Amino acid sequence: MPVVKELFGPSARARGGACAVRCALAGSHLQPRSRLPPPPASPCPRSNNNNALMAGTAAAAAPAPRPAAHGGVVASVPLPSYPPSVPRRGGAGRGAIGRPVFAASTAPHVVLGPALSVSSRPQRHQQQQQARLQRAPLRRLSNALNGAPLRCGRGVVARIAYSQVTAVAEPNRMGGTPVGLAWRGATQGADPAHGDNVVYTRFHWPADLGGKEVSVWGSFNNWAKGVKLHRFEDGSAFSVVLPLQPGTYEYKYVVDGDWLTALHEQTVYTSEGTNNFRTVAPTIEFSIAAPGARQVLVVGDWDGWQYSLLMQKEPDNSGVFTCQAHLPAGQYSYYYVVDDEVVLNPDEQYEVDEDRGAVHKDWSYQPEAFRVFYCTGWETALMHYRRLRPGQQPSDFYTLPMSTPSSRKVQMGMWKLGTVVPVDDGEVIEFYLSNGRPENDGLKEDRGSGGSLYKLPSPASFKLSSGRLRPFPRGAEERVMVVSDLDGTMFGDVNAHDAFDSSLRFQQYWNDNQALSGSVLVYNTGRSLGQFTGLLKHCGQRVAVPDALITAVGTKVWKRKGSDGLTWVEDAEFSARLDKCWDLGTARGVARDLAGHYNHDEGMIKVADDGSEHQHRLALIINKSIQAHVTRAMSEAFQRNGIEVRIIVSGAGSHRYVDVVPIAAGKEQALQYVRERYGVAHHLCVAAGDSGNDILMLDGDHPGIVVGNAQGELLRWLVKRPQDEKVLLAEAFYADGILEGLMRLGMY
Repeated sequence: MPVVKELFGPSARARGGACAVRCALAGSHLQPRSRLPPPPASPCPRSNNNNALMAGTAAAAAPAPRPAAHGGVVASVPLPSYPPSVPRRGGAGRGAIGRPVFAASTAPHVVLGPALSVSSRPQRHQQQQQARLQRAPLRRLSNALNGAPLRCGRGVVARIAYSQVTAVAEPNRMGGTPVGLAWRGATQGADPAHGDNVVYTRFHWPADLGGKEVSVWGSFNNWAKGVKLHRFEDGSAFSVVLPLQPGTYEYKYVVDGDWLTALHEQTVYTSEGTNNFRTVAPTIEFSIAAPGARQVLVVGDWDGWQYSLLMQKEPDNSGVFTCQAHLPAGQYSYYYVVDDEVVLNPDEQYEVDEDRGAVHKDWSYQPEAFRVFYCTGWETALMHYRRLRPGQQPSDFYTLPMSTPSSRKVQMGMWKLGTVVPVDDGEVIEFYLSNGRPENDGLKEDRGSGGSLYKLPSPASFKLSSGRLRPFPRGAEERVMVVSDLDGTMFGDVNAHDAFDSSLRFQQYWNDNQALSGSVLVYNTGRSLGQFTGLLKHCGQRVAVPDALITAVGTKVWKRKGSDGLTWVEDAEFSARLDKCWDLGTARGVARDLAGHYNHDEGMIKVADDGSEHQHRLALIINKSIQAHVTRAMSEAFQRNGIEVRIIVSGAGSHRYVDVVPIAAGKEQALQYVRERYGVAHHLCVAAGDSGNDILMLDGDHPGIVVGNAQGELLRWLVKRPQDEKVLLAEAFYADGILEGLMRLGMY
């Protein structure tokens, strides 16, 4: 359980600026906000004496410190050194591969800045927030400096993040046209109420998605030019860190000339296609006092220790440097660089990281914002809002075009989303909505009772439909992924009159709730693609349309094209992975030999698919009396041919279904592939099943749900496994059991 120390207090947390807790890493890099333990005594005692380093694990045998030029203290807390060619993992258990910071044979010194009073920090933080609104714009770095490596001591630390988007934008020299791109002009962006305040945010394109040249285009510069993403070493992700004003932005990646959306980021939908979408708001703040410093940077593991974030000096002559960042929820490691020296802030807890030495750790949570999900039949919806701040006159109205967060239609039309990032504590938002098209159908407005304005009393998520405004907590939470089997799990006997009753209830819940927060629905089924699309036509739109599809016992992954679920594109990368560990000719030879050996009695073995329908699967129907002998013989035959396979047995009655697939295939392996593609954490991915062929999927490193109508084989497995509530047994049957499981897991 992490060690927690409160530094900023509730006022800072409510503002969505600085993260409220400082934590020492122990265990998972993510912890639910509501389950953090009470703050114990600090494990790293410090003194307010700037000329002394208190005892601790990082400085057990430290020689006397020496003064630093910027007013801090150079202390002897060494960081490790290793050759720059050796890749090291980032901190916080995130698994990011980064380059070593130091290549020297001896470790550089760590600098401790002047100590800050913990008790005075909330007040000082409030002053900083006010001063930030009158601050001069973020100073420009020259084009030569932007993206250039910064040297610290004897080794390369990182590249400095771009200081302004327009300073680094490049003309598009790539071929191709923007397919499916919604050219929306300045429809998204920053609210003038935020003044010159900026927040660093990272755009990245994972290496396993391919590409040699990657850039990002978006509403942050009115889609005018692209910003190039950098790759720091072979096999690493393409990334760039940009300073943007708080607000909402749409964007899209150009990869080797093709316009693409990133599955691991939220998307919005338009009549022309899809864009990625992001609410940029402070989720973590960095602050250090360095009165005599010329330049202060912060570098961390959120991007593999690659980009340094330029910090700005507060205008109150306090010598305090600050910056804000928007990071995905999780815990991060970092340290400061003051005038080319690595620095630790004595006002913050630190730990000794195995690879990086002494580092600070802090948490980032979902950004707090006013979110309105509006159900309407209008093709376009505009949110006209104003801010009410304590002791001030209401602001002018600002118009925000609402986005479409889900491709799924509901009974009353479509859901639209408007997001407003708060500026001050105690802020209230008043708003009304319009269709924004007076020249066509005439201007239409949606206001509260008696023509009044709707009111949002605090930053949170709300739904608005039929004139009723109500809380919607799921809209502000991280997206989840539900991976469900179909037959026997999502619905029962397809020929029964009530077969799709429970799946219809699930569909209505999903489309009106989880889909709005960007959650991902995946079906993991033994059906073929043709059988699945036939099912959708047969059920009369009573089964929710998934975002991704896994078929043929985990040997094919499909990406949805369109909103009706009838058009799909096979994931070529997953198929290529299976090609590397599979030989169809050998598989057919094994099946032929087994059938010839055991079929002296008719009907003992039947080859249902010899790879003709699914090239990475061998499907057999085997009499249960010889099933154990046949599976053992198959395993030995493939071993003799040097092929690793996964043998999956399912079914009941006189015969068993036996599927033989490459070792890289299977329901769980395909699930993990899709989960990684969408960037969903393990603990936010849940599998649901009803039979023995779902065991591998349910036994993965993520939660699982066994529906109440599960078969005996699965129930026997469930009884034998540790009763740790990682896999839940629902009371309700079919899709109702999935909903019950989501509620019990806290994902509803």
